[in-house]
Amino acid sequence: MTAAMDLFGRQGYHATTIAQIEAAAGLSAGAGGLYRHFKSKRAVLEEGLERQASAGRELVDYLADGPSSPNPRERFLAVARAGLARLEQERDVNRLLLRDLASFPDLLDLVRERELRRTHLAVTSFLRAELPAERDPEALAAVVMAAVSHYWIMADVYGGRHPHEVDTERFLRALVRLVVPEGQDVPQET
Repeated sequence: MTAAMDLFGRQGYHATTIAQIEAAAGLSAGAGGLYRHFKSKRAVLEEGLERQASAGRELVDYLADGPSSPNPRERFLAVARAGLARLEQERDVNRLLLRDLASFPDLLDLVRERELRRTHLAVTSFLRAELPAERDPEALAAVVMAAVSHYWIMADVYGGRHPHEVDTERFLRALVRLVVPEGQDVPQET
């Protein structure tokens, strides 16, 4: 599974062959060993997406429990960092989502329902608890998720360095200043 998702992430689902997956997994390339575990390449993809959805529960649980800092800005900063870390943790699946899942509308719907919607609800709940005066926490959650996702995508496309040369810490602190009201300070960088 790990070898397949790595290949899907690096070269795309359609460009990845069963023989390449077998070779990367230490099986005899072209001998059909993959079919002892999965009935098709699509079944491998489905299992990879299922694993991503399961791994996403950690972030949702983190949001539900809330970071432990007494400072609201610091808590939001921790959540934004956790979101970026989650995107990086699932780099191959995220690349696949952007590149190939349009070919599989049913799987794209599955990702929307099992991953994105669940995360959006968790971020919305977190923001509702942290910012009770916020008029539209659902929209704010969408904006936050879009900003964090876009930052990660652009850095990934450019080999780990964001094209605007704004490092991760600066980006996250600017996002915090936009979302959390003044007077709820984030500790200065050291």
